[in-house]
Amino acid sequence: MTATPETETETGTAQTPEQLLADLGEFHMRTLVSPLPKHPAAMGWQATAGSMAAGFARALHALNDVDPARAQEIVTWFQGPFEDEGPDPEEHTDWLERVVAKGDLALVEKWVEDGRRFAESSAASTEEWERRNQSA
Repeated sequence: MTATPETETETGTAQTPEQLLADLGEFHMRTLVSPLPKHPAAMGWQATAGSMAAGFARALHALNDVDPARAQEIVTWFQGPFEDEGPDPEEHTDWLERVVAKGDLALVEKWVEDGRRFAESSAASTEEWERRNQSA
């Protein structure tokens, strides 16, 4: 992973690890304060996002202590989930296949099928919750 012109901000200055750590801390705290969502799916995704932000912050902080240049590469690549230059889902999927699954396409397919099964189960639960709470 290397910084490219596409991963720089519009001003040409990439965010620093310290800035991203502060953003992740703020994001994590927003997922914990009331009012929390009443809808179970929204609550679940909010809790997941908060814990992911916490995990990413801890890993980035540790990496920044031992290899600041590598931490900066990750920050430059990341750019947040809603930025125009943020993580490219297709590029990250390719990275997961190469690095995490080590080319095991059956494992990647299992992840896809598990994700599909969980999504269908979640959709069914959400529809049931909405039917029960429609009049509320």
